[in-house]
Amino acid sequence: MTDSLAIQENECFSLENWQVEVLAYLGQFTTGIHSFKVNISSPEDASLTAGELGLLRVGSVESGLGRELQLRTLLKDYKMIAELLISVEKDAVIIKSQSSEKEVDLGEDVESLTADSYEDSSQSEGELDYLEEEYYPEKEIAFDAGDRQLILLSSFPEEETTLESWLTADPSQEASLSIAIQVCQFFSYLSQRQWCFTDLIPSLVQIGTPIKFFDLTNAYPVNEKLPSGLLGNYCAPELTYGSPLDEPMSSYTVGALLYQATHQKIPPQDSQVDIPINPIPRLYQILKTCLSPLPEERFFLSQLLSLLLAARNSLRQVKIHWNVASNSTVGLSPTRLENEDSYGFRQEQIGNSKSLILGVVADGMGGMSQGEIASSLAVKTVLEEPVNPELSSIVSWDNWLVTLVEKANESVANEVRDGGTTLSLVLAIETELAIAHVGDSRIYLLRKGEIHQLSEDHSLVAMLVASGQLTKEESLDHPDRNVLTKSLGSKRRLSNGYVQTLNRTPEGLSMTLETGDILLLCSDGVWDLIAEKELVETFTNRGSLQLAVDKIIEQIIERGASDNATLLALECRLDRTF
Repeated sequence: MTDSLAIQENECFSLENWQVEVLAYLGQFTTGIHSFKVNISSPEDASLTAGELGLLRVGSVESGLGRELQLRTLLKDYKMIAELLISVEKDAVIIKSQSSEKEVDLGEDVESLTADSYEDSSQSEGELDYLEEEYYPEKEIAFDAGDRQLILLSSFPEEETTLESWLTADPSQEASLSIAIQVCQFFSYLSQRQWCFTDLIPSLVQIGTPIKFFDLTNAYPVNEKLPSGLLGNYCAPELTYGSPLDEPMSSYTVGALLYQATHQKIPPQDSQVDIPINPIPRLYQILKTCLSPLPEERFFLSQLLSLLLAARNSLRQVKIHWNVASNSTVGLSPTRLENEDSYGFRQEQIGNSKSLILGVVADGMGGMSQGEIASSLAVKTVLEEPVNPELSSIVSWDNWLVTLVEKANESVANEVRDGGTTLSLVLAIETELAIAHVGDSRIYLLRKGEIHQLSEDHSLVAMLVASGQLTKEESLDHPDRNVLTKSLGSKRRLSNGYVQTLNRTPEGLSMTLETGDILLLCSDGVWDLIAEKELVETFTNRGSLQLAVDKIIEQIIERGASDNATLLALECRLDRTF
């Protein structure tokens, strides 16, 4: 008895322990292999409920499906190929279709495989116009009786995550390189096992970590000579002439995909046409070589993979530019004839790749110029301390900042008899931010029109607000608002936790800097007279960073400037260059 199977849209059948409902005929992605979108369910797999989408493919044992099974056996559980749920051989498979006119066209595409197909096709369009009802009889696509048929069933790629969908979204250069890298890794892995991938079916490749291939019918053993040429959007030109399969063909396929992702079109298929490539350093050279009509000029896959990784890494490297602006005023108070605020910053390069910027503001306290000496000494200690190039993590830099504050405290305690100071530090290593803070000077982060206070106020009034004994509004004119609970110089050694770092910053506030971020360090003479919303408005609507800083100081003087006032602004600019 012949072991056969009939497949028809909207019909169900059993395949071993699987129930399969045919939803749609997808056509032939690879010659001689018919693909269907199906619903699948299995009583043995409770996680696979009815309605789970599957991909059903049918072709002869000698077709690409046979090669795919060979390759899957070789690759075993390789993570870049989608799992095969079932593989079945049948003596015969008949594909039936009661189709609309559009679906009849699909049948015509496979006419070479059809016995006496579409016998009513001689009826002209004019004759059909006279019919009250259009009727399309059942059509059958019958395979060669001499060939056993192979049926493969797998899950169906989610449409919104396919390579086809991803390509329509105009991906960035970095994203394009990342996908090309994964495809190249897969092809290289196959090449090491003497297989060559010649084309891609974007609708059957799923973007993810890692990328997954649902169809391997475009893979061939290396050096195999095909009986006829191959054509495809990602096929190397020499495949048209049936050249033996080799690694440079896969390099072309990777290049064609990268070209499509970065140019939003398929490269011209005519080997005589010079392919127009956007003049983007690195990318231009990669595409020019990969898409060469001469196979011997193309990269080997291992070399191509290294170049793709280097190109992506160059995109991920950022050049960091810092704009720095500052201003300080003694103010208008008749009892404050000396400016007891001190501030400064320093920039340097760590090794060959990392940049560092350190900003500091200190507000001194004490009569007879002791406050001025204390703040100046604290800032000098911080800015002159050598940087340890061995520090690598943000945690180690955080600890280094605390050590700086402790050294500054020791210097002030040893050399200033009746004075003390606040001290606020910011440190940016590339785009990673760390802070260290004691007192009631403030550190703000301005980002995209919003302001975040990163520092805590170590003051009596702030403690009363935190405990609910005062409202924030009541604290603004409280007579004890300048009484500190923490400062440097009052004791020789600081207790654990005395210095505030970012480990107490509110959750959800990223400490990775973004382009356009502005760090503001200011003494209480600034924030006592300038509201946070005014800072945002001034720095958002500005000509330059220095103009914004100067405008704030001018407003402080206009409002009486009863205290010294200092403002240091650091603006981060990130340039990604290829």
